[in-house]
Amino acid sequence: MKIEDSLVEDAHVLLHPIRYRIVELLAENPMHINQISKAMGEERRLVSYHLLALEERGFVNSKYEISESPKSKGKAIRKYWVTDKVDNVIAEIKKKL
Repeated sequence: MKIEDSLVEDAHVLLHPIRYRIVELLAENPMHINQISKAMGEERRLVSYHLLALEERGFVNSKYEISESPKSKGKAIRKYWVTDKVDNVIAEIKKKL
């Protein structure tokens, strides 16, 4: 696959409106899916679908941790955060424009 093809695919994934909003939220602060869903006013299922697409392309990473929140204390929750790839792809897109 050529670098340009990969950039087009990455841009397509990253620049979807819902995915881009997720990335903006996670760039401010790592969150778990319920926090993202609530902040966006979107269904958890929809957020999960888009998080998977972002994680598959390397824009987002995640790990499980034990919740300290009173409602879910002691439960394993998955926390998400953005990777450097977001800034790298945006910089590449800007170069091409």
